[in-house]
Amino acid sequence: MKECPSPFGSSINGRTAMIVGGTAQRIADLNRLLSVTGYTALAMDDAQRADFLLVDFSSETDIPTDFLLRISQYLQTHRSTALVWTKMGGLEDAYAALPQGQCHFLVDADDIEAMPILAGAFGRGDMDRLHDRNRDVSFESLHRISDELAEFARTLARMADSERKDGVSDKPIPFRQAPLGGFQEFPSTDPERADAIDAQTLREIIKLRRMRDRFFPPDLFADPAWDILLDLKAAGQEGQHVSVSSLCIAAAVPPTTALRWTTAMTESGMLVRRQDPADARRVFIALSDETSAKLDDYFVAIGIRSAPII
Repeated sequence: MKECPSPFGSSINGRTAMIVGGTAQRIADLNRLLSVTGYTALAMDDAQRADFLLVDFSSETDIPTDFLLRISQYLQTHRSTALVWTKMGGLEDAYAALPQGQCHFLVDADDIEAMPILAGAFGRGDMDRLHDRNRDVSFESLHRISDELAEFARTLARMADSERKDGVSDKPIPFRQAPLGGFQEFPSTDPERADAIDAQTLREIIKLRRMRDRFFPPDLFADPAWDILLDLKAAGQEGQHVSVSSLCIAAAVPPTTALRWTTAMTESGMLVRRQDPADARRVFIALSDETSAKLDDYFVAIGIRSAPII
């Protein structure tokens, strides 16, 4: 593969990246991002490997299926990593089609959020470890990395804001509903555990947790893993299918962070991805049978009916 001449200089770390999609201005912006992080920008070539694919879907309202298939095949063939920029409306298709564990999704996000990923703060080693079923996923480490990425992005945003008036804001993004994809069949409800906690009680707990945001800064109580588990447990009892972006809402954190947690929990086996039987392009996410049973055991152990814990 021939390298794409870059006006921003050559690589300083020996790593390469390909830019896929986007307008001419967007490609120029991503080239600058690669230059700042020390990457050589290469022309797209399915036959040769690059360390990263930078995929811009943010201007797409309907992502072509063959385009997603091409990117998926490239990632699986070369074991590369993709940074995928998308609007919330395009998240469902992209998240369902692209290989799990090889993508960082940046939803309605600024390019600054990609810098620590390209710099290696959340790199291949961490993603490979998440794939290893013989090891425990270090959620404490994941939480730390998420916090470090967010703080890094905020620091860069403050620096940029001091240099230009249209500085970057690190506010959580408004969310809407969507899905996820190794699929499992929907399990039947175990009648012996069905009375551990009811969906109405779970929804009340979730409501009380969200009410804290009226009195305190929302990020003060950020606990995405627990919020995800509660929402999926309630949805399972209600017979509801849960999509990716609705899970972002439940996590009560910016969608990029929520997706990172969802990926880690799915890789660990706590959550499962299931194909929509009515649409092969859609996937949903649910608790694994084991995780659901552990939640039942937990609520029984704390006596939730007499002492609800939020």
